[in-house]
Amino acid sequence: MRTELLRIIKNPLYWLIIGFGLAARTVLAYFDSQYRGPQFWKLAPDFWDKTGSVTIGFLILLVMTRYFSYDVEAGVFSVVNSTAYGRLHLLLARLTGGILAVILAVTVLYGGNLGISLLLGNQIEAPHGWMGSFIYKSMISLAGAAGFYTVSALVCDLAKNQPIAMCLCGLTFAGSYFINSGAVTPPDVFWLLKYGFFTELMRGSTIQSLPWFWVGWYLLLIGMSFFFVIRKRKENREI
Repeated sequence: MRTELLRIIKNPLYWLIIGFGLAARTVLAYFDSQYRGPQFWKLAPDFWDKTGSVTIGFLILLVMTRYFSYDVEAGVFSVVNSTAYGRLHLLLARLTGGILAVILAVTVLYGGNLGISLLLGNQIEAPHGWMGSFIYKSMISLAGAAGFYTVSALVCDLAKNQPIAMCLCGLTFAGSYFINSGAVTPPDVFWLLKYGFFTELMRGSTIQSLPWFWVGWYLLLIGMSFFFVIRKRKENREI
């Protein structure tokens, strides 16, 4: 687990994507402080709605899922898989290391957003309870990011191909941004596409439409992903 975590956080692209996300937040926060001053502290926690969630999405799809297809791409899968560690233990270690890397990324983005907001909004009166809003939205985003990472990583493990995982998971992730929540009604297909693949949670928003259904759906989605990965590994005698 520790080894897998270090592999991720030692990747320069991991920090480069986080840096781009915080740079974009700095620019937007500056314009908010200059031209939308009265709304500054209301807009600041909404960092996750676009910039923060997109940053985490790119981080997961471009950097973190790659380690589930790397052995095949490097031509060492048969060697790794021939060891006891290279089977189920390695899968679980990579998933755990990746979730820890997600927690670290969300924490860094939360801290960066908080620092940028305090720096650029120091002349603007902050409303009561503003810190709670920062923490609340960040925690929701963390839950969504952990779920999205888990499913994306398992899809990549199934396909043993990062571009396929990027396309499948990236399309479902991005699709939610283009669907107006006011235009969907349960249980139509756009309602499922809007809320069904962790994007809304990653944007720091809870789902008000049948929330307990979505709790069950997300658990089922993760569980089914695990089921198909384990079944395929058993069929290929990789466990």
